Amino acid sequence: MKNIGVIVITSLMFVIFGCDKKNAPKPIAYQHIENITTSYAPHNINSFPLQFNISNGAIAENNQQNSGWINIKYPKYNATIYCSYIKSNDIEKEIVKSRELVYVHSKLSSNITTLNYNDSTKSVWAELYILRGKVATPIQFIATDNHSYIFRGALYFNSQVNQDSVAPIVEYLQSDIAKIIESIKPQ
Repeated sequence: MKNIGVIVITSLMFVIFGCDKKNAPKPIAYQHIENITTSYAPHNINSFPLQFNISNGAIAENNQQNSGWINIKYPKYNATIYCSYIKSNDIEKEIVKSRELVYVHSKLSSNITTLNYNDSTKSVWAELYILRGKVATPIQFIATDNHSYIFRGALYFNSQVNQDSVAPIVEYLQSDIAKIIESIKPQ
């Protein structure tokens, strides 16, 4: 009889104290990112040696330090494409240096994909690099006419980001950068 009382009391204690519901932390959620309905127009920097189109969600700013630099800002995404124009008699040397800047990130990148662009009618050749992983710059590009200039750019976010959360933005900006490359012409 004593054993039944001990079993009942022990069972009640397990039921009472064992049913304590613990709150599990909620998973981190990322904000929904909507792409801008995009139209393209030439940038407004007259002193820059190249003309190209940028989206209506971007703002082109002349870099005060160097007239060969231009920044394309995307305020909605807190991102900037830092671009530079280099006039050179040794284009191959400049291309090698630019590629080295891309592959510096290979230590942190899980994958670097290269997309090539060639328009012989406009004399524009380009490489678009998509860098995946924990890299500072997920997209870079090099464009040239193969004899007098190189135009390079790198996308940076203005804050530390989780690569998964900005993947839709990177994909959108990749198409914007492709439009920039396709529309390059001397000014």
